[in-house]
Amino acid sequence: MKKEIGLVPKTLILLVIFTIGVCLHLSLIKKPDNYQVYGNAAENLFYKQNLYAKYGILDYFKYSPLAAIMIIPFGFLIDEVGMFLFLFLQYWLFFWGFWRWTKSAGFRIDQSSSMMILAFISVVSDSLLAVQICQVNAGIFGLMLLAAAQYSERKHLKSGLLLSLATSLKLFPFTLAFCFLTDFKKKFWLAFWLGLAFWFFLPALLIGVDYNFELLRGWYNLMTWDQTRNLEMLDIGNFLNLHFGISQVIRNPMAVVFGLFIGVASLYLFRKGRTELIARFLVPVNGLYVLLFSYLSESATSILATPAIFLIAMEALNEKTRAWRYWILWILALLLIPVFYSDLVPKVWSSWARGFHLKTVGYVYISIVIGFLFAKHYKKSTAENP
Repeated sequence: MKKEIGLVPKTLILLVIFTIGVCLHLSLIKKPDNYQVYGNAAENLFYKQNLYAKYGILDYFKYSPLAAIMIIPFGFLIDEVGMFLFLFLQYWLFFWGFWRWTKSAGFRIDQSSSMMILAFISVVSDSLLAVQICQVNAGIFGLMLLAAAQYSERKHLKSGLLLSLATSLKLFPFTLAFCFLTDFKKKFWLAFWLGLAFWFFLPALLIGVDYNFELLRGWYNLMTWDQTRNLEMLDIGNFLNLHFGISQVIRNPMAVVFGLFIGVASLYLFRKGRTELIARFLVPVNGLYVLLFSYLSESATSILATPAIFLIAMEALNEKTRAWRYWILWILALLLIPVFYSDLVPKVWSSWARGFHLKTVGYVYISIVIGFLFAKHYKKSTAENP
C-alpha cells in the first residue's frame, strides 16, 4: 500500500507550483517597474551616485543603503532571471515567516487542512498584490513575523537581530521592536540596538564611511519628507482630509497617542505574564498601526493586514456557538481590503473603492474587530489565571 502524502508536503508542493507560476508570469510578461527602481539603486551605488533621486516616472528608492547592496547580486543576472529569483525569495520569506508566526500564536495550521485553507485565503490576495508590483514589503514583513515567532520562543537574541535587520532596510518594523523593548529583556535590547548600528554601518566597509553617511542622510531626508506625501495614500490622515476636510497634520499626533497606547499595553501585558496574548495579537496590531498612520501606506502595503484577517478566520473556526457571526466578520474583512481592489469585482466597483479609499475603512473596521477579540481573550485569560 502506498503511503499517503502528508498535509505539509502537499501544501509545500502546491505553494511551490503557485509561487513559481506567479513569479514566471511577473518576470516574463508583466515586468513591474519597481524592479527597475531597485536596479537603478544598485547601479547608482556601484558608481557612487545618489540613490534617492527620482528618475523619470519611476518611484523613489525608499530603502537603506544596505538594501541596495543586497540587491546588487540580482543585477549580475539577466533581468528575467534576476526578477524571478527576487520575487520568489520575497514570497517564500513571507510564507515562512507567516507559518512560524501562526505556530507561535497557538495555531497549528500544519495539522488542519481547514486552517491551512483559511490561512491561504486570508493572505493570498494581499501577498500577491505586494509581490506583483515587486515591493520588498513582503520580505521585510516576513522578517518581522520570524522575529515575533523567535521572541515567543524566548529566543530574544535571534529576534533582536532579525528585527534590527528589518528596521535597517525600511523603518516601519521599529513599531514592533518598540513593543518588545518594553519587556526589558537584556539580550533583546543588546541584539536590537547593536544589530541596528551594525546593519546601518556595515555598508561603510564596502563603499566607505563618507559615502555611507551621505546615503543615510539622503535616506533620512527622503523618509522624513517624501514627495509621495503629495499623493493620496491610504493612511487615516489622508482619509480624513479627503472626506471631512480635516488637515492631514492630525495624523502625527494620532500616531503618537496610539503608538504610546500600544507600547503601554505591551508593557502591561508583559508585566502580567500574558505572553499568549502578546504572541497572538501584537503582530496584527502593529500591522494595522502602520497601515493607518504611515504616510507611505499604499494599496500594496495591505499585506501587513493579513495576520489580523487570519485571526478573525481562526476565531470563526474555533467558535463553538454562533460561529456565523465571525464568518461574516471575516468575509467583510476580505471584501473591504483585498477583494474590492482586485479583478474579482467589476472594474467600476474597484475604481470606486480606490477613489473612496475603501481599504482605509477596512483597516479601521479590522482594528475594531481585533480590539473586540483581544478584549474577549483577555477576559478569558484573566478568568483562567487571575
